[in-house]
Amino acid sequence: MPATAALLVDSPAPTRPAAPRIRRYPVPLAAPPLAGEPGAVPSVLTHLSPDQGVLELDLPRRHPRSPAPVDLPEVGGWTRGYLVVLLEVLSGHRPPQQLLRWSAADVYTDVQRRAVLAARLRGGAAGAGPRPQVLRVLPCGLGDGAVEVSAVVRVGERVRALALRVERRHERWRVTALEVG
Repeated sequence: MPATAALLVDSPAPTRPAAPRIRRYPVPLAAPPLAGEPGAVPSVLTHLSPDQGVLELDLPRRHPRSPAPVDLPEVGGWTRGYLVVLLEVLSGHRPPQQLLRWSAADVYTDVQRRAVLAARLRGGAAGAGPRPQVLRVLPCGLGDGAVEVSAVVRVGERVRALALRVERRHERWRVTALEVG
């Protein structure tokens, strides 16, 4: 028998460390104890003696009133921020979902469609090129919480015009119409 084989036979087999034993603990009952008949409602005032009086609680009634008006941001600054996000969506720097909360359903659908078409034209390269810039925002109030906004933007070397209708809905501004020229 070779010397190396003798060493293998004579050496003790490696032992695995013992796995920790799993301990089982009883789970306490979490339900409160039942008192009285099933379905009976116990009195909450069981701790009061019969000769102890209870103070009458008279709360003033609240009349329903309209909530305090929320101060909305200035529409020009808000629209400038919306347009920056819109242009970054169309250029592939942001996902279109970031405009969902601030856009009407038909406007959001149109933005999604435009973002897909723009991505196809770019060849799928997200965020290729310089970031777009908003050059000018011109709001025109219409009353009843509606504002029409025209804007001039620069996308690369190209200058474009946009028109939006922004309305006050549910205490926030929301774009309800969008035209990209």
